[in-house]
Amino acid sequence: MIILLFLMVGNYYDLQGAAQRASDDTFTLLITMSLWAFLFGVLIEWEGLRSLFKGKFNLNWLLLIPTVILSILVFIPNVYWVKWYGVSQFIYPNIFFLPETHMVLSVLAGIMLVRSIVEK
Repeated sequence: MIILLFLMVGNYYDLQGAAQRASDDTFTLLITMSLWAFLFGVLIEWEGLRSLFKGKFNLNWLLLIPTVILSILVFIPNVYWVKWYGVSQFIYPNIFFLPETHMVLSVLAGIMLVRSIVEK
């Protein structure tokens, strides 16, 4: 987990530099940042992962479907949310535009993924 935090911080500084230079690397850095946060969320549920590796799994479809939808939404870079919706007062596009809420939703998607496939 500490390695993922180190990678997220390094990626964040690279992202800030790319944003100042208006580089094309911004898109890949945003997707990579979402991936690190998603994996961090998966590792938070380490007990579920341990039972998953022991072969104890059960699909919870009521949780898996929203998890897949949320996972797709968090891997869309926030630059696209601004292109599609602009900066508006509506809460829906703004929760994906702000980097803090974007990272929280990425971690939540990782946690929900493990919880949707692990037997309780």
